[in-house]
Amino acid sequence: MAEVPPQQRPQPRNYRQRRDVFNDLSDAELMRRYRLDREGILFVTNLVRAALESDTMRNNPLTPELKVIITLRYLATGKMQLCSSDDLGPSQPSISKAISQTIDALCDINIMRRFIRFPTTQDVIEQNKADFFNISRFPHVIGAVDGTYVRIVAPKENEEVFVNRKGYHSINVQVVFDAKCKLLDILAKWPGSVHDSRILNDSGVTTLFERGYTPAGCHLLGDRGYGGKTWLLTPYLRPRPGHQSRYNMFESRFPEISFYGPLWPAPYPWPRRYGADAVIVLRENCAFDL
Repeated sequence: MAEVPPQQRPQPRNYRQRRDVFNDLSDAELMRRYRLDREGILFVTNLVRAALESDTMRNNPLTPELKVIITLRYLATGKMQLCSSDDLGPSQPSISKAISQTIDALCDINIMRRFIRFPTTQDVIEQNKADFFNISRFPHVIGAVDGTYVRIVAPKENEEVFVNRKGYHSINVQVVFDAKCKLLDILAKWPGSVHDSRILNDSGVTTLFERGYTPAGCHLLGDRGYGGKTWLLTPYLRPRPGHQSRYNMFESRFPEISFYGPLWPAPYPWPRRYGADAVIVLRENCAFDL
């Protein structure tokens, strides 16, 4: 008979030392690396703590704070996960799992509704009108709508419909924001080849205005990519000298929407703010639309 080899004892696991960035870095250094200071990181962590906590202490699980830090680092820089592993300590597979878990938790509809709300109450509507009027003297405006391309990896199915007019693969994300650039509505499910005007026509925003959920006399601002509607103010295509030219000049004061993340670094520091407004996470076929 063949000799049975002796049973080998399991080797003890060696866990790498994990970096404590809260003690190692100042608030200014945290802002440069993670786009949020200590208070902001803890605020985001508390939003998703229940979803990120491990049920057991076996295998030295990552804390919710570390999972959020790992995710913020990835969203802020887009660096390879191996770089985050070298910097923070967890293995690359743990880094990958933490990013997916944290993004899924942040995409919870209850969290999004806490920070992204279209104005429907009279006091909020009046405040939005006042904010827009103070910027450019536009009356009765409660928000501005725009679309932006978010680059994606070419999908295997229906690849051609995701190619936008600039020639790369993307989704076309519709965003409605107020005068303080806080999000009021976001719709992120359309391929890059779809026109802004069609996305707006099929969105819940149009339903709110055309079915009377938004009070009469309220308006959104839009660019030349949108068709004319009674509640949507767009620039004159060929303005005449006088009030039409002045109208276009005032409307041009409002910012266009751009998303910055792992693919491109932002050209300016993100605002010193925390919450869902600070980090916008878009998942494939994700939609948040009233």
